[in-house]
Amino acid sequence: MTILLLVFAFFLLIAIGAPVAVALGGSVVVTSLLLDPIPLAIIGQKAFANLDHFSLMAVPFFFLASALMDTGGLVRRLIAFANAFVGHFTGGLGITTVLSCVFFAAISGSSPATVAGVGRIMYPALIRDGYTSRYALGALATAGSIGILIPPSIPLIIYGFVTETSVTRLFLAGVIPGVIYALGMVLMAALLARHSDAPRHSRMPWPERARVTRSALPALMLPVMIFIGIYGLPAFEFGPISSDGGAIFTPTEAAVMAMLLAIVIGMFVYRELSPRDLFRTIADTAPSVGMIFFITTNALLFAFFITKIGVPAAVTRMIVDLGLEQWQFLLLVNVLFLIVGFFLEGVPTILMFVPVLFPTAVAMGVNPVHFGIIVIVNIELGLVTPPVGLNLFVASGVSGRPVLEVFRGALPWMAVTICVLMLVTFIPQLSLFLPELVFGK
Repeated sequence: MTILLLVFAFFLLIAIGAPVAVALGGSVVVTSLLLDPIPLAIIGQKAFANLDHFSLMAVPFFFLASALMDTGGLVRRLIAFANAFVGHFTGGLGITTVLSCVFFAAISGSSPATVAGVGRIMYPALIRDGYTSRYALGALATAGSIGILIPPSIPLIIYGFVTETSVTRLFLAGVIPGVIYALGMVLMAALLARHSDAPRHSRMPWPERARVTRSALPALMLPVMIFIGIYGLPAFEFGPISSDGGAIFTPTEAAVMAMLLAIVIGMFVYRELSPRDLFRTIADTAPSVGMIFFITTNALLFAFFITKIGVPAAVTRMIVDLGLEQWQFLLLVNVLFLIVGFFLEGVPTILMFVPVLFPTAVAMGVNPVHFGIIVIVNIELGLVTPPVGLNLFVASGVSGRPVLEVFRGALPWMAVTICVLMLVTFIPQLSLFLPELVFGK
């Protein structure tokens, strides 16, 4: 009776136009008022406790770092660097779009931020160069989703927080799938460009490439420094200089460092970020951060509620009793997330469904790190599927084109996402090789 009332209250609130965050928290409050499975005082305490976690502090700082990269001129130089080395290939500007998304993703941790940051520059450039609008929109919407797979990743931070899985291991687990995803997008960019009238450009002379590289070097060093900071350097001894290796800072501290480095590079190296721009960027970023925390609080409250009334345990028993093989369970998870992706964004998806499915996955023998990467790639697919695919709306806002046109443009590119999802699901070592190599099993 309790779960039925909870689900009914949730969908009723959605039907009358309440935001997802309000529907999540409101359904818990309504159910508690009517049936009193959990005292309201405990719900209030839990809502506050949901935000009182060190790992969640990384979210606003990665968001701010990505915005400052755009404002401070780092994104433009990263794009110029990528174009200098691949712009002369077939589909060169499309390949540049993919590689630019990879560079930006290695700092921002956010897929929508990647689409917006790269799209503001690359969409007009692709159209001017003769690429079709659908090609440009599809490249941006789908390549931008790499932002939540290549470390750092805000959804991976939230997954690690919810499941108490090492965020450092999760970040490392995303590297190989992220590289495979990027290579698949590069191949798709070249393949689709063969059916376009876009011209091929001449190879950029090496002196010009050297100039572009020097200009982009501070921006390129930012993700390298963040990666080294999180994982450290290997132990070495070189004469009087030696190091025991090991991490320099945590992923949360890495987010702060990314923000500070973006400010330093934008203000003092490229000199395109003024104090006024800094304060304006903070003000523009604050609503997005606030919304994520609002959703997180209510979704965690929802997850806490369904856990207390025994839903995850019941689901685990039901699936175990069905006698499914592990591969069948994972295939079922993918189908479920595909359906959920039509209606929910990434963060609510993690916070609502991972607490239910994670105990079952562990009971079926699925590695928590492997399961996390499966969840993230599913969310990447959800980002480009209507009616609420966030990347579709961001690409539409950047380009001024209808959302339906963005989706049509993304359709052929989504084949890469589906292929990567199948590889990640059924070849666990793609996710587990690096974490096990660095940290052991």
